[in-house]
Amino acid sequence: MSQRESDVNPYLQGNFAPWRMEGEALDLDVEGELPAVLRGTFYRNGPNPAYEPTGPYHWFSGDGMIHAITLQDGRASYRNRYVKSRGLVEERAAGRSLSGSMFRPNPERRPKNTANTNIVAHAGRLFALVESALPTELTPGSLETLGEYDFAGRLRGPMTAHPKIDPDTGDLVFFGNSIADAAAFTYHVADHAGALVHSTPITLPWASMVHDFAITRAHAVFLLGSLVFRPECLAEGKNPFCWEPERGMRIGVLPRRGEGAAVRWFEIEGGYVFHPMNAYDDGDAIVLDVARYGRMDLMTPAAMRDRVWDGDGAARLHRYHIDLQGGAVRSQPLDDVPIEFPRVDERRVGRKHRFGYAAAVGPEGSPHLSLWTAVRRYDLERGTFESRAFGEGNGAGEPLFVPKNPESEEGDGYLLVLVYDRTRNASDLWVLDAQDIQGEPVARVRLPHRVPYGFHANWVPAA
Repeated sequence: MSQRESDVNPYLQGNFAPWRMEGEALDLDVEGELPAVLRGTFYRNGPNPAYEPTGPYHWFSGDGMIHAITLQDGRASYRNRYVKSRGLVEERAAGRSLSGSMFRPNPERRPKNTANTNIVAHAGRLFALVESALPTELTPGSLETLGEYDFAGRLRGPMTAHPKIDPDTGDLVFFGNSIADAAAFTYHVADHAGALVHSTPITLPWASMVHDFAITRAHAVFLLGSLVFRPECLAEGKNPFCWEPERGMRIGVLPRRGEGAAVRWFEIEGGYVFHPMNAYDDGDAIVLDVARYGRMDLMTPAAMRDRVWDGDGAARLHRYHIDLQGGAVRSQPLDDVPIEFPRVDERRVGRKHRFGYAAAVGPEGSPHLSLWTAVRRYDLERGTFESRAFGEGNGAGEPLFVPKNPESEEGDGYLLVLVYDRTRNASDLWVLDAQDIQGEPVARVRLPHRVPYGFHANWVPAA
């Protein structure tokens, strides 16, 4: 008898294992005191396969589940729901997984919209996102799925899981990347009211997974890594992502409302970036901070077997200074500790930032390629950092900065982090003073069960 995938796959064990129960809990236990100014909802999205996989499983391919922690008047409540994608609805009718493996999908079904990567609010709508499909709209309170959203028929392809909201104009800036076709990349802008007002195709130098990007006041900035998509490998049921560092990387710069033909590509050393921290205009240059990998073994058997990202295989904070006049790019490492999920104060998106935050490997190291047990706060003006470690085996998610009020200075607020507590096999929402993350936590919200490790989170203030 063959072993089940969940018995051998590290992405289906420990706190990576799925939590399939949906529910809600009111008036959660709180250690410390929740600040009265924290009025809103912390939303976290992540992969949570509803059925036992029928083939080799990767973390990226699980069904999306939303975890929502609402804070108001010093109290906390919790709700979790699956995103009822078209594919999940079909699987529930069948009572089993219909998807096959990531590289051998079921040929009788369209690619599955898992909506498992991010969750973003814009123009009164709440979207669960995965980069290979249309956004899926949810109701903010009950988390019921309303269906795929296409901006009144104007969006005809996928939407990145990492759109950017301009803090001044309210524009939603994003792109769609079909991965398999270098010519099937489209850049979009929706205005503050949610109308899609600008779309333009861009031809990439090669086909690759462009997962995220950055904006400045004047530009959109794209990162094309040395990871090349080979459709002939996919046709054979093999991993289609090939590491070709001899190509180098490309940084593409486009005016925010420019046509795709105006994009400028700058060549840099080989590597890969899942997530930028932020970018901003600096005179005739752009400053771009990213979590940079020197090597990316995406979904290879070796990466799954060895499970540890170290050396060039781990991301570290890195800065590119792009001279738009002279064409040169200056490359500068900013840290030597592995990090991921870098964030800034959302009010500084596309503007010069002083502070940045990221999930990080703790002092004990990492036994798993996707386990971070600390968070890191960077003061990029002073060139300093500090870390908060949560303990071996206590995995931390993406840290979110929430200002004390809309007029607070950058850095004056709270850091919200979802952390697994292996001792009680459950998760907590930590509220840290963003100016003293090593100090006593402001509060810890005790959740009634564990939240499986996932991807991205966002804070949506109460109306």
